[in-house]
Amino acid sequence: MLGIGQIAPAGAQVAGSISVESDVRFRGYSASNGDPAATIDLGYEHRSGLYLNGSATAGVVHSDPVLLGYQLNAGYSTWVSPSVSIDAGVVRNAYTRHARGIRDTHYTEFYLGMATRGISSRIYYSPDYFRPDKYTLYGELEGTLNLAPKWRLNGHVGLLTYLNDPPRNARREHYDWRVTLGRSLGKVDLRASLSSAGPGTDYYYGRRHSATALTFGASLPF
Repeated sequence: MLGIGQIAPAGAQVAGSISVESDVRFRGYSASNGDPAATIDLGYEHRSGLYLNGSATAGVVHSDPVLLGYQLNAGYSTWVSPSVSIDAGVVRNAYTRHARGIRDTHYTEFYLGMATRGISSRIYYSPDYFRPDKYTLYGELEGTLNLAPKWRLNGHVGLLTYLNDPPRNARREHYDWRVTLGRSLGKVDLRASLSSAGPGTDYYYGRRHSATALTFGASLPF
């Protein structure tokens, strides 16, 4: 990590964080089988607007530490006005059998986004959403409201649509939402989130579970 920071051009930034969650949720569903997990993130941003991000999430299964998944992301962002920025890029998500069940899975998404004054939106296109030749669009909208010094409220809504026939037992469209209350405590960021998705329920460990969940997390930047 130090080597990356030392060779970065002037104006470039390298940042990272370690997070612990009571249950890692992705688009309204558990990516850690309802169990606690830890994630390490590392990002690099060049003054030109190019950026690279990577993360890996690990948990414990049958008393053994296991890799649940990882994400690689490359993109470009720029300001189009003093208060509006846009970005575009590609992200690769991969999950091991410990996170998704019987086999390792992965998919790629291309995205375009815009942000202004605490509100951001993105639309993602995938040509292989968890299965070959399954084309999807996913749109999301997020907003952050500063309630008081060190306190904030974040909201998220998203909608996924299959552009061709969905997989067996899957709906053509599904939604997700999340509301998060955050508190800064020194360098540590604490949060509690209520989230859900539908239609339908979540499924892991061979059993159905409610997609609605209250989760807790903490992050420490480095």
